[in-house]
Amino acid sequence: ENTVVIFLADQGWVGGHGGYFGMGDHTRPVTARDGRREIPMIWRQPGRIAAGQRSEKLVGNYDVMPTLLSHLSLSNVKNPQEPTSPGKSFEAEMRAATAAAENAAPAKDEAVFYEFESLRCIRTNEWKYTHRYPNGPHELYDLQHDPDEFDNLHNNDQHTQTRDDLKKRLDAFYAKHALPKYDLWAGGGSQTFIY
Repeated sequence: ENTVVIFLADQGWVGGHGGYFGMGDHTRPVTARDGRREIPMIWRQPGRIAAGQRSEKLVGNYDVMPTLLSHLSLSNVKNPQEPTSPGKSFEAEMRAATAAAENAAPAKDEAVFYEFESLRCIRTNEWKYTHRYPNGPHELYDLQHDPDEFDNLHNNDQHTQTRDDLKKRLDAFYAKHALPKYDLWAGGGSQTFIY
């Protein structure tokens, strides 16, 4: 009861999703298919974390640190200031008393953001927009009607407003949270080290 155990992976694997196989960084073009992004995350601490609960809440790896700090009552620990962290705690959702209510209805505007070298992605509960710098191919998927991401709606005139709104959210997120020296989209360099 004094130990919290967290199990999670760094990335998923695509097994034919949209014609891609393997890890997303090994595909060309680099992909953000959900199979690549969906990873297991299990938190366990008897008496403090509700057992047997499953959440549909969208979370990113940047949410793990604020959640752990909150869970350990260390929220006052000073987080790095540059760049500002987008992370939000989902600790309240793990408590037995609130787990069922919190899990009931995901927020419509909830989103997670993903970046891999020249690819950036925003995924909401209903949509996914992927932008590849500088020339694409770009992708837009209606996840409610096309959860397997087969029908790319990026160039569909009926979804121009949705695409443009998601692109604005994506750009605003990275304008606020990207570390300039590694922001390839703004003249930064790669984080890759060659030995």
